[in-house]
Amino acid sequence: MTTLEQPIVTVVPLTGTIGAEIHGLRLDSLTDADVRTIRDALTRHCVLFFPGQGVDPAVHRDFSQHFGEVVYPHQHLANLEAEGYREISVIGTDNGSAYQANRWHCDVSWRAAPSRFSILHMQVLPSAGGDTLWSNQYAALEALSAPLREALYGLTATHRISPRPDTTEATHPLVIRHPETGREALFVNDLFTSHINELSADESRALLRLLVSVSIRPEFTVRRRWQVGDIAIWDNHFVQHNAIYDYGDEPRRIHRIEVAPETPVPAR
Repeated sequence: MTTLEQPIVTVVPLTGTIGAEIHGLRLDSLTDADVRTIRDALTRHCVLFFPGQGVDPAVHRDFSQHFGEVVYPHQHLANLEAEGYREISVIGTDNGSAYQANRWHCDVSWRAAPSRFSILHMQVLPSAGGDTLWSNQYAALEALSAPLREALYGLTATHRISPRPDTTEATHPLVIRHPETGREALFVNDLFTSHINELSADESRALLRLLVSVSIRPEFTVRRRWQVGDIAIWDNHFVQHNAIYDYGDEPRRIHRIEVAPETPVPAR
C-alpha cells in the first residue's frame, strides 16, 4: 500500500520588506502545524497570499476561525447574512464600497479595539487593474530619525470613521508594539487619523503629513495583482493597505472577514 505524500509547503517572499506567497496548502483542511506555519510567516512577512483557493465563502470562514474571534461587519457594509455568512462583508462596485477603500488605511482604526487580522477573498475582478497595495509600518517607524522617533512616544492620535464631530472615534498611541515580538511600529493612517491630541492644530497637521508620507514609501510596500480565488491575510495593526480604483465602471467584488479585536499596545 502506497502512502500518499503530503504536499510541500513553500513560503515565497515577494519583496525585501513585506509580503509572501504560500503554496502547498488548502485552507479548508489545515492542520495545527499548518496554522503555526502561517502564523510564523505572518510575523515575518506581515501579509500573506494564498493563490487558487476557489470562491466558496465557507473556505474563507473556516480559514478565518483559526486566527481569533470574528468581528461582524459594521452596519454600513453589505454582508452575506442572507447566504448564512453574516461575518463576511462584501466590498464591491455594485454597492459602492469598493471606491471607499482607494486610500491608505488600517481597517476600523476608529474602533477602540481594531481587528488584528483582516482576511480578503477575491471574487470578481475587472479585466485589468483593481490591485491592492500594503505597507509595512515597522519599516516606516524605523525610517524616522532617532530624535523624531523619541518625540513620538507618549503622543496619541484620534481616529474617526468620518470627519463629522458626532462620529465614532477612538484614541490610539502613535507608536505601538507587537504583543509577542515587542517590535515597534507607526500607527497612523491617511483615511481615519484625524489629529494628534497633544499638539496644536498646526503642529498636528504638519507632523501627520510627514508621518503619513513616510508610512507609504514605495520601498515599504507590496502590490498584489489579484486572481479570482486568491485569499490574503495581514496583521492590520502593523500594515496599511490601499485598494486601487483604476478600473472605471467594470465590476470588482471582494469578501472580507475581520478577526481578533484588540486594543493596540503602546510602545512604552
